[in-house]
Amino acid sequence: MTTEEQIQRITDIAQEKGWSVNAEDKNETRVLFEFQRYTKYGQDFLFNADMQGEDIDSLIASVKEYYEGFDPDYEAYLWIGDDGHGKNGAPYHIKDIVADMEDAEEQIYELLQAFEMEFL
Repeated sequence: MTTEEQIQRITDIAQEKGWSVNAEDKNETRVLFEFQRYTKYGQDFLFNADMQGEDIDSLIASVKEYYEGFDPDYEAYLWIGDDGHGKNGAPYHIKDIVADMEDAEEQIYELLQAFEMEFL
């Protein structure tokens, strides 16, 4: 499978899971993917993962590393204002912000599983 075919298949799988994908071929040895979607509370959520060469395993490892390091509580903390409520379009109540970030974590996991089922 060529790099272009790999990018297309990765994009197709991600789109089936509700993600928008932007792939940027940084050079002949690295492709940077940006996965974006809106959370159930309408926050614009995105993360990046890269693929080294034509090695899809490296992309899966990059997504897995992001997933394993994702901390919903910390991500929610970033959206809490000085008044103890959501800021910059985040939900008003802290519990809703945390729930939204837990949902984002679950969406990352489902994307990772889809890649693993397809390519491993």
